[in-house]
Amino acid sequence: MVTPVCVLRSGGDFTAEHVQLLASQVPGLVCLSDVPVPGVPTVALQTDWPGWWSKMEAFGPSIEGDILLMDLDTVVLSMPDIPTETTVLQDWIEPSIMNSSLVFCTAEDRARIWEAFNAEPAAIMARYTRWPTLGDQAFLQTIIGGAAKWGPEARSYKVHCQHGVPEGTKVVCFHGRPRPWSVKASWIPKPNAPAPRGHFAELALKHKGKRICVIGGKPVDSLPEADIYISTNAHGVHLVQPDYVLAMDERNSRENCPMGPYLRERTAAPIISPHAYADYRLTNWPQNPRFVLSGMIAAWMAWFMGAKVVILAGMDGYSGQDGYRDEAMKIDRDIHCPVRVYQGGPLTKQWPEYDADEKFGKYKASTAIDAWLGNDGIITVRARKPCMGLEIGQTMKTMRHEVARLLKHRMVEEV
Repeated sequence: MVTPVCVLRSGGDFTAEHVQLLASQVPGLVCLSDVPVPGVPTVALQTDWPGWWSKMEAFGPSIEGDILLMDLDTVVLSMPDIPTETTVLQDWIEPSIMNSSLVFCTAEDRARIWEAFNAEPAAIMARYTRWPTLGDQAFLQTIIGGAAKWGPEARSYKVHCQHGVPEGTKVVCFHGRPRPWSVKASWIPKPNAPAPRGHFAELALKHKGKRICVIGGKPVDSLPEADIYISTNAHGVHLVQPDYVLAMDERNSRENCPMGPYLRERTAAPIISPHAYADYRLTNWPQNPRFVLSGMIAAWMAWFMGAKVVILAGMDGYSGQDGYRDEAMKIDRDIHCPVRVYQGGPLTKQWPEYDADEKFGKYKASTAIDAWLGNDGIITVRARKPCMGLEIGQTMKTMRHEVARLLKHRMVEEV
């Protein structure tokens, strides 16, 4: 059995989106990575080897058997025929050395490579730092440089394909700049955002009667005890693994980078957002299409999910700016459950400070949630047994969630 393999070390030029792009071209692709890659089988990296050196883990015990190792800036037009022996690329610029953009490696050769590299990884990484003895491929050449070579089915974009793809080409290696997604050519697939796991509406009343804590960007040393945690923009992930993360922005302004990869490097929690990187797509929110502050939208989301109480932690209202108080006043109109502020701060002008001993009574879902879902939720039921003041056979109109248990236990039936 042969396993197609790629490696993603976060923090560089490549992201989970590029793994997904390659996976759309390579059936059965497995990714060794230090971040989750939605929709692609992923094996966790076990070392902190940097950059291209993380590719050496593909030769280790995390994967079994023969592998077909390919770089993330590879375009696979069709799968090449799998060789019967270890096969590498001959570098197109300097034919005397090998290129590791596409490597078929048998289990036996993988074991030899792993044993040699794992014996002294720090020394090897320090040794191969200058062209032409640079990086992982320079080390690999000392062990499998004399292996069989790929034929014309594997081509270089720079050398062979800038003016069209030669007949018989199955794999195009970009090996450096430009990257495939920056080249305009009909044969090069472009990154597409992963299909959302679902719509935010699917989370309506998912956490009925729970204490839900929303974590903002003010540094805090502790968080209140809660059933569910929603992080805004990955704040607070050093204190707790959140159940969800919300982001209203397309880019992280502080780090000046795309928000999707930024979040994925910090948490595996499902992302709720209006943008394409979302796992749960948010298409409607208070004051939409205006992009309201993330902390305030997260507070509304918590209510929508069924919060008995929403607890705001790490929110200082941007150091008490009056505009934040105005946003709190506006969003409060759409939150139909208690909101409390953990460890005080400017937002206590709008909502009381959180007291862990405060009792909030029995949870009752608000019918306003049905309005947000785009339906009034009103149904007509007939009593099958005496209940709700009805005799057998009598009917009444009510909200579906009000009689959910009675419907489940066949006390009433919908008509």
